[in-house]
Amino acid sequence: MTVMATFFEYVLETLLGYEGLFYMLYDEPDLVAQVFARWGQKVYDYYKSVIGLEEVGAIFHPDDLGFKTSTLVSPDVLRQRVFPWLKKYAALAHEHGKMFWYHCCGNVYNSGVIEDIIEDVRIDAFHSFQDVILPVTDFKARYGDRVAVLGGVDMDKLARLDEASLREYIRDILERCMPGGRFALSSGNSIANYIPLQNYCIMLEESRRWPLPVGSG
Repeated sequence: MTVMATFFEYVLETLLGYEGLFYMLYDEPDLVAQVFARWGQKVYDYYKSVIGLEEVGAIFHPDDLGFKTSTLVSPDVLRQRVFPWLKKYAALAHEHGKMFWYHCCGNVYNSGVIEDIIEDVRIDAFHSFQDVILPVTDFKARYGDRVAVLGGVDMDKLARLDEASLREYIRDILERCMPGGRFALSSGNSIANYIPLQNYCIMLEESRRWPLPVGSG
């Protein structure tokens, strides 16, 4: 099993709030630094308390950093306040022979922070893909030699495509992402209650059918 806790999102949404964080980054930077440090340590202590359990195979850390076109705060803030803690969580997992998987919604490509996530934090796998930002097939082509890829079926398409189009879409993902390994098919984000059950089952069926027999449609 995997264990998880949020760090950046908890500070952003619960401890300081969006508006609070954005103002305090300029008005009270020392306070912001202390909040990140205190909560970062609490998350670390939690991971440390469970990572040695035999049942735990990985830390699956979820922390959304952005939205459709950018990160929520500047790359400098992420590098100063967020990535050093993620790096500690990843190192903790690796010290125990476990994996560190990272879920992150938002555009982490335009600013280049995806390189920090892969090379500095040293994640083992990345999850959360939206076709409007970067399709999973493009991610696999760019970064698949350095990090494993989890998920990829865009939530909008999973919700709205007809059966034939959805099956074709999922087969294309499998055909382009499975070669070379280090890929696991699933939805690009958590399954929401608006996803038709039939479409969810289609995704599972197509994953089990791959590779398609020669001559099948």
